[in-house]
Formats: sequence, structure tokens, C-alpha cells
Amino acid sequence: MPARKSPQDQNETLSDVLVPLARMQANDNEAVVAPQQPEARMFEMPAAVWRAMIACYAVFLLALLGATGGAHAAFAIVISVVYVAMFFGTAKVMLRQSPPQPRCGLDRRDTVLQTAFGPLTRGEVYAQVLIVPVGVALFGIAIAIVSVAGR
Repeated sequence: MPARKSPQDQNETLSDVLVPLARMQANDNEAVVAPQQPEARMFEMPAAVWRAMIACYAVFLLALLGATGGAHAAFAIVISVVYVAMFFGTAKVMLRQSPPQPRCGLDRRDTVLQTAFGPLTRGEVYAQVLIVPVGVALFGIAIAIVSVAGR
């Protein structure tokens, strides 16, 4: 049977493995806390992109309103308008809570956006961001066309 190690020997062998922890304070209010960095995330999209997204969803909802004849689905469309307003309104409220943000670099024509997969030009960024909202707007227009053609 091997000889039993003393507690001091055990602590010395574990010191290579254990992560040192700061000692806990009895009262956290007395401890000096390093200043925290404020949230640094930015929306980094020009206002034109946000306006284009809102316009696409407005076209979709108006096309649905026109396709359904107005009164039949007006309540459901109004609820959808509220959800869209909440979606964009939440982003606006969050933006107002943060410190002032610099203007987006994509406002200038010659800039590129560095992404994890490589640089994107301004047009490529706009296309990538607006592809879904434009598709939704075109879908609403298609529903309105089919509705009018079926009457």
C-alpha cells in the first residue's frame, strides 16, 4: 500500500492543475470594481437600408389588404402592422439608449464592409440585407395579382 501524502504535498501537486481564484470579499460594495465597457455593438447600416426594409413590409401589408378586399382580413393585417412596428421600433428604442454612434461607413460609395468571409461592396451588402424584404414585398404583390385575376 503506497504511503499517504500529506495535505501540503497534495496542494503542491495540484497547484499545476488548479486555476487561481481571487479571494471573495465579505462585502461587494467595499470592493473596487474596474469600470465596465459600455455596449459597443452598432447597427452599422445606413438609414436608407432601414427605410427600404420598412417600405418593403409596408408594400407587402398593403398588397395583402388590397388582395383581401380590406374588411375581411383588416384585423389580422392591423395586428401584423403592430408586429412590424414593434420589430423596427424596438431597434430604434435600443439605438436611442446607447451612446451616439458614428455614421455608417457604407454611406460612402467607395467603402467595403469586412465580414468573416471577406469584404463586401456597398451594393453586395444592400442586396444581401434587402433580399428577404424585397422577396416578401414581391410575394404580397403576387398575391394581389392572383386575387385580382381570380375575380
